[in-house]
Amino acid sequence: MLRDLSACIVKYFTLRGVLFLMAFCCLAQVAKAQQDTSFYQLKAVEVFGKPAEVFAAGSRVSSLDSSYLRTYTSATLAEALQTRTPLYLKTYGASGISSVSFRGTSASHTAVLWNGLNIAMPSLGQNDFATLPLSGIGQVAVQHGAAGAHYGNGAIGGAVLLQSPEQAGKGIGAEVQQEVGSFGRYYSNAALRYSNNKLTVGASGYWQEAQNNFTYRDLGRFGAPETRQEQARVQQKGITQDLKWQFAPKSYLAFRSWYTYTHRQLQPAMGAAANKAEQLDKNLRLMAEFGHTSRIGETTVKAGYFTDFLHYTDVSNNSVTDITTYQLQAEQTYTYGQSWSLRAGLNLQHFAADVRGYGGEVTEDRAAAFLLFRYDPDPKLALSLNLRQAFVKGYNPSPTPTLGASWQFVSIGEHLLYLKGNVSGSYRVPTLNERFWRPGGNPLLKPEQGWQAESGLRHTYSKGNLTLESEFTGFYMLVDNWVLWTESEFGYWTPLNLQKVRSQGLEWSSRATTVAGEFRPGLSLGYALTSTQQVAAYEGTSAELNKQLPYVPLHKVTVATDAAWRSWTFTGNLIYNSERFTNNNNSSSMPGFTLLGLALGRQFRFGPGNLHCTLRADNVTNTEYQTMVNRAMPPRNYTLNLRFIIP
Repeated sequence: MLRDLSACIVKYFTLRGVLFLMAFCCLAQVAKAQQDTSFYQLKAVEVFGKPAEVFAAGSRVSSLDSSYLRTYTSATLAEALQTRTPLYLKTYGASGISSVSFRGTSASHTAVLWNGLNIAMPSLGQNDFATLPLSGIGQVAVQHGAAGAHYGNGAIGGAVLLQSPEQAGKGIGAEVQQEVGSFGRYYSNAALRYSNNKLTVGASGYWQEAQNNFTYRDLGRFGAPETRQEQARVQQKGITQDLKWQFAPKSYLAFRSWYTYTHRQLQPAMGAAANKAEQLDKNLRLMAEFGHTSRIGETTVKAGYFTDFLHYTDVSNNSVTDITTYQLQAEQTYTYGQSWSLRAGLNLQHFAADVRGYGGEVTEDRAAAFLLFRYDPDPKLALSLNLRQAFVKGYNPSPTPTLGASWQFVSIGEHLLYLKGNVSGSYRVPTLNERFWRPGGNPLLKPEQGWQAESGLRHTYSKGNLTLESEFTGFYMLVDNWVLWTESEFGYWTPLNLQKVRSQGLEWSSRATTVAGEFRPGLSLGYALTSTQQVAAYEGTSAELNKQLPYVPLHKVTVATDAAWRSWTFTGNLIYNSERFTNNNNSSSMPGFTLLGLALGRQFRFGPGNLHCTLRADNVTNTEYQTMVNRAMPPRNYTLNLRFIIP
């Protein structure tokens, strides 16, 4: 693998690499002329806390800290969530789509919001996390469990909340970044930002390519011969832009854009003949936001325009999906001192889908009204009561309420202990593909309805430089009318409301940090036990009842460590996923696997800016594993990253 890295570094000095290096050297010469020769010491890393989910009392909310996001800025959202959360990511090989599973639910049971607006593709009802890069994302938070009252359609298993970067400080800032790695991986990124008292502007662009030409044992062929992957190339590029104008002391306007382009060869299954499958994804997200503060509270209006284009081809198929989404959301929030807060809102959506598989254009309008209430009768007690009602032509989703509470019932010295819990509802309207695809679409599908109860304990301890935070949660979820695609008697696949599914389990996490002189270590531990089974069948066989659903690991363990000493940083990630069944009757399965990732970085003072050098190794133990059956995943691999930042 070291030879692979060396080959990549040599290849880096191509025309593209030389041009980038010239630009970097020009910056370096300017910086060198102003360089301070005094010893430089790394500043303490600022880590974002949990997001201020005011109306989510009793819910479990976690976030990825900023130090991790900076180290893995070239990674995708799928890679970040896999290593730092109890979520399970199903990835169809190194170049395939990646979908997320919350508490044993499916990918379409996860809501993904960008600055408060849902960005799921209406055709699939989900997002491909492999096409969501971390570059251009400022904060990532995860709300575990049903959150229909908060985030609307699809938030049955949970929600992933993405926020654009906040531009810190005044004046001009910039950064350039170059990364090279094993198996023909290259990544380039550049960003520019400016801020004064009234105007904040930020823009970034990235380009990435990966050949993914690693070798693997082809378990689908006799004797499992060693084979080189030749159909897994990926090219990605994208730009982001954020502008915020404080045009009055209590009013602002914001404009945001996010464009991603992904062209990839879809990796064939082991043992299968190459069908030359390729997929092109182009996603444009535009958003305008208005905010105003007055005596009646905070008024926020957001308007979004999203286009999702997907072109899939292989030797026998040519499928095009082109969907435009218009979205409008208005909210009014009133807060009375430290006692209570009330938010009322309305969300409107319009879909226009031009999909070959539908046989014509399909349009749909959706609306939802919501009311969120937070009440703190005592500084140690927080209560929330939320309600959302969706309106979709042809469907009648039930109201989705949430009742939650968090109570600090123990305070002994530096120890604080909280009892928390909630009961919440959720829903999902069938996707456009599930209803209109020809052949197989089923316009008679019922919307899915879910109920969840969860409860747990949260403990915090802080004394001197030591901080410890732990959380333990137990949950129980029932989902009615679960939609499952099944093969019809005519040979094509069709979705049916077949199942009542029960998901239950435990989640535990703990985080410890301390400071010992110039040494600042941190350690995070996590464990998830998830049992998800079909407990009632409206049609089909009872042989599949009370069986673990496919691709839901019963156990998942995460261990994350980070440390900073002077100008050095270290990050380690270890994950374990237990056995996963690959069919509904649990007759076949894939073994569990453990992955280890390590990163070592150093920061140098370079004139007006800082140069960050990071060497990263993934799958350090060279584990042979799969997240989807017969889809080979990369062995041990390395990346070298150079990042120059002018604060």
